[in-house]
Amino acid sequence: MFPFHLPKQSGFTEIFYPGGIQPYTIQPGCRLLHIIAIGSGGPGGNGFTRAAAAAGGGGGGGGSGGFCVVTVPAQLLPEVIYMSPGAGPQAGVGGTDTRVTLAPNTTTATVIARAAGGGAGGNGTGAAVGAAGAAGAIVAATGAGAYALLGMYLSLAGQAGALGGAVAGAAGAAVTFGGNGIFVSGGAGGGGTTSANFAGGAITGAGLVPTIPGAVAGSNDGNNGYELWMPPTFCGGSGGGSNNTGVGGRGGNGGYGSGGGGGGAGTTGGSGGRGGDGLIIVTAIF
Repeated sequence: MFPFHLPKQSGFTEIFYPGGIQPYTIQPGCRLLHIIAIGSGGPGGNGFTRAAAAAGGGGGGGGSGGFCVVTVPAQLLPEVIYMSPGAGPQAGVGGTDTRVTLAPNTTTATVIARAAGGGAGGNGTGAAVGAAGAAGAIVAATGAGAYALLGMYLSLAGQAGALGGAVAGAAGAAVTFGGNGIFVSGGAGGGGTTSANFAGGAITGAGLVPTIPGAVAGSNDGNNGYELWMPPTFCGGSGGGSNNTGVGGRGGNGGYGSGGGGGGAGTTGGSGGRGGDGLIIVTAIF
């Protein structure tokens, strides 16, 4: 639906995706490493499953991962350091931290950069909407690890997801991109229902991100998050529609580091969208 621009791999910038602990070799002549670590986004919550004409809340949107930006003199680091981007989870499990370490493990004692994962959106119930997934938390340098202050260290919180639609019947709540000074977002909420169908929540665009509409009312799925690489720009999934007499729509999957959309309520509630994978972007400065 939207353009997907592949990253420009210049030879000085490398991007790491989830796949276990991955080595990065610092090249001779490198003076500084600039590292951007993004925690994985939280998944959206499920819409409530209920009988036709009964109350049901939409699932909440997942929160985005947090950010960590580190610039460190290469001379203070070993020749090989290790990248561990967090994998995006399915419904019910919060996002995973992303870590950069001095040894092939993820223990706090070897960390030089750490970004927290986003929280999972809550499931809708017959009495309440699905809660918004929490933003990935700030990880202070003093809590990140023994070596976080080898260079300049900055940690930013992510963006929370949105609430699911009301049990009396309402569209899922929307999320606005760019409100936290970060280039990822939380996910939108799924629609709620009692006796009518309602739309899922949208991702309200800003800057380079277009508005990602929520699902149309009924058994319609939310849209997956937007992804752009130059510059890196990602957003959460929109919410699924609710259906009084049928299956609720599924929430859209989050883009990298972003939250999944909440599922819509229905006679079978729609599932929440997957949280977006974490990333690590490393630039060597010569």
